[in-house]
Amino acid sequence: MSLALWHFQGAEGLQLDEAKAAGWLLKAAALGLDAAQNLLAACYYTGTGLTQNYALATEWGIKAADQGNFYAQFTVGKWYAQGLTDKKDLPLGKRYLELSAAHGNADAVGLLRELRKCVACGELDVHHMICSRCHNRRYCNASCQLRHWNDPTDPHKLNCVKRRE
Repeated sequence: MSLALWHFQGAEGLQLDEAKAAGWLLKAAALGLDAAQNLLAACYYTGTGLTQNYALATEWGIKAADQGNFYAQFTVGKWYAQGLTDKKDLPLGKRYLELSAAHGNADAVGLLRELRKCVACGELDVHHMICSRCHNRRYCNASCQLRHWNDPTDPHKLNCVKRRE
């Protein structure tokens, strides 16, 4: 793991070499080191030292998260909740974010709070009103959702109507 970090930073007399760093991370991750798995997930996500691959980023991130790495739990939760990788899965994303928040991760707590807000008015979403067409937008109650659908210029409504066609 240290060799990987030194290659990423060009430290300890080693040349900056992202490809070598990623190779050492892959070896450390294969041994089950959660920190290496988390960093490897980030490398696959950004394409640093490796070919960008969201599926592998998610796979390595989940391995680290399932070992209790709260940084990985936050990252995987964010990816799933916001659909930043291969698929969007809000319930799974929230589950990983809740695990990270339980470790005291303030970023996870903040993102969970944002995910629980109504997208139309910003109020806390307690009734879990979800758009019936795209399942992406959440509303605090039925009247708020109705106001959304009664606005003919709302970009989300226009997008949902296009999906239905």
